[in-house]
Amino acid sequence: MTEGPTEAVAGLAMVDYIIIVGFLAIVTIIGAAMSKAAAGGLDDYFLGGNKIPWWVLGASTATSNFDMSGTMIIVAVVFALGMKGFLVEIRGGVGMSLAFLMVFLGKWLRRSRVMTSAEWMKIRFGTDKQGRVAHLLSAIANIVLSLGMIIYFAKGAGKFLTHFLPFSELTCTSVMVGVGLAYTLMSGLYGVVFTDLVQMVLLTFTAIYVSVQAYTLRGEIDLPAGFLSLDLEVPTGLGQQLLAKDPASWGPIFDMFGLCVVMWVIRTTLEGMGGVGGYTDQRFFASRNEREAGLLTFESIILSIFRWTMVAGLVVMGYSIVQKGAAGSDMIASDPEQVLPVVLGQFLPAGVRGVVIAGLIAAAMSTFDSTLNAGASYIVKDIYETYLEPDATGKDLMRVSRWATIGLCLAGIALAAVVPNINKIWGLITMGLGAGLFVPLFLRWYWPRFNGYGFAAGTGAGIVAGLTINGALAWPLYTAFPAIIGIALMACVVGTLSTPAVDDDVLVSFWVKVSPWGMWGRVGDLAVERGEVDKTGRLERLVENLNDLVAVTFAVPFQLCMLLAGMAFIFHDWKKLAFMAAGSVFSGVGLYFMWYRNLKSEEACAADDAKYAPRGEDEDEPAPAAAQ
Repeated sequence: MTEGPTEAVAGLAMVDYIIIVGFLAIVTIIGAAMSKAAAGGLDDYFLGGNKIPWWVLGASTATSNFDMSGTMIIVAVVFALGMKGFLVEIRGGVGMSLAFLMVFLGKWLRRSRVMTSAEWMKIRFGTDKQGRVAHLLSAIANIVLSLGMIIYFAKGAGKFLTHFLPFSELTCTSVMVGVGLAYTLMSGLYGVVFTDLVQMVLLTFTAIYVSVQAYTLRGEIDLPAGFLSLDLEVPTGLGQQLLAKDPASWGPIFDMFGLCVVMWVIRTTLEGMGGVGGYTDQRFFASRNEREAGLLTFESIILSIFRWTMVAGLVVMGYSIVQKGAAGSDMIASDPEQVLPVVLGQFLPAGVRGVVIAGLIAAAMSTFDSTLNAGASYIVKDIYETYLEPDATGKDLMRVSRWATIGLCLAGIALAAVVPNINKIWGLITMGLGAGLFVPLFLRWYWPRFNGYGFAAGTGAGIVAGLTINGALAWPLYTAFPAIIGIALMACVVGTLSTPAVDDDVLVSFWVKVSPWGMWGRVGDLAVERGEVDKTGRLERLVENLNDLVAVTFAVPFQLCMLLAGMAFIFHDWKKLAFMAAGSVFSGVGLYFMWYRNLKSEEACAADDAKYAPRGEDEDEPAPAAAQ
C-alpha cells in the first residue's frame, strides 16, 4: 500500500512549534530594534548608510541565495542524477557568478556609488534622452523580476510548509510574508541583513546536523551505478523520475546533456561578467568600500559550502529511506522533490526538526525580504522620485518607500495564488525575463560605443524573444538559449550603431570612476589628455585589470572545487575529494596572490570615495562612509 503525505511526513511536536514561533518573534524584534537606524533617509533605508560591515553583508548574501524552493529542486536533481545534478545546477543553483563578483564586478558596482541598478544607467549612458530610456526600462525590468521572485517565494514556501503544518498553503505563506513584511517595513536593509545573520546561524546548524548524520549513514546504503560520475555523458539509468514527471523539460536535457551544460556555463559566465541586478547588486552598492565588496563575496562563497554538504546529506538520507522501504519511500521514488520534506519528517527528532524547519523558513524569508527591499528601491528611487515627484522631501520618499514595499508584496501574493507551479515561475524568471537582460548587461561594461538606445533595444528584444521562445514555442535549451542571445545581441548592435554615441564627457567620467575592462582605449586616452588621470595612473589601471583577469581563472575553479569537495566528503568519494581538495588549495593560493594581496587598503578606498563622491543634484548628500 502506498502511504499518503501525512503518513510519510511526521507532524511537529509542541517544542517544534515553540521554536518556529520563537524564531519568527526574534526576527520581528530585530526589525523593530533596527528601525531607528533606517529612519535617516533613503540611503539608510535601502543601503544601510554604507555603514554595514562586510561580514554581515556577506552572510546576508549567502542566506539570500539559500532559498527553500531552490533547495528542494536542487536536492531532487542531485538525488535523481547524482553528481551530474551539480552540473545541471550550474544554471543557477551553484551561484557561479559569485566568483566574478568577488574578483572584479563587485568592486565595479561599488565604485559606481549609486543606489540601484537602474540609477547606474545614468552614470554610464548620461541623463539625456538615451540615458533616460535605458534608466526607465532597467527600472521596469528589475521591478518585474522582483515581482517574479516574490511570486516564486510565495508559491514554493507555502507549498513546502503544508507538509508539516496543519494549515493551508495560503495561510502558511501569509504568516511568513506578514513577518518578513513587518521587519522589512520597519528597518529596510538594516532589518534585512541583520535578520539574515540570525537566519544564517540557523541554516548553518541545519546544514551541519544533516551533514554529520548523513556522513555516518553513508556506509549503510548503496548509491546507484554512475551516481558519482561527473562527466558530460548522457545520464543512463539515472533521472528517470525527472523524465517521467516532466518529459518536455528534461527530455531535451537528457538528449543533449553535454551541450546543455555548456549552455549553462555560458549563461552563468555572461551573468557573472555582466551583473544580475536586484538584491545582489544592492549588497555591493551598500558595502562600505570596494575592498569590503570583495570580502563579502568571498565569505558568501565559503558559506555556500554548507548548502551543498546539506544537499548531499539529504540525498543520502533519501536513499536510506528508499532502500529500507521506510514510510515515504514510494513518494521519493516517484517524485524526487519529496526528498526534502520526507527526510525532515522521518529522520529528525522533535526539537531538532523545529530548528531545521525554522532554518528553512529563514532561507525562504531571506530571499523574500531581500527581493522586497530591492524591488521597492526601484519603485521609489527610479520611478517616483525621478519621474513623478522630483522635488519630494525625504519624509515623503520614506513614506512612499513603505507603501511601495506593501504594494509589491501584495501584488506578488495575489499573483502567486493563480500561478500553477514553481517550475513555471523559475523558468519564466531565468530563461524568459532574465535571458533578455544577459547581453545588454554584459555589453554595458566592455563596449563604450554601446548606448542607451542599444540597451533598451537589446533588453526589449531579448525579453520578447525569451518569453516567446521559452513560453509559446517551448524550444529545447540548446536551441532556445543561442537564439535568444543572438536576437538580443543583434538588437543591441543595431540599436547602438543606428543612434548617436554616448557623450565623451559621460564616458570619461564613467571610466575614471569605475575602470572596467574592455575596449576603453580611446576613452582612456581622452582621460589622460584632459588631466583626469596621468600616464602612471593609467598604467596602474591596466595592471589591475590584468591581475583581475588572471585572478578570475583561479576564483571559478576555487568555488567549484570547494563545493564539490564538500559533496564528495559526504558521499565518501575519496578519490574525488582528494582531487577537489588539491584543486581548492592550488586555486586558493593563486587567488591569494592575484586577488587578496591586490585589494585596496581602507585608506585608499576612503580617498577614492571622497574624490569620486556623487556631485550635482546629490552634492548635499554625504559621501558613503569608509570603513573605520
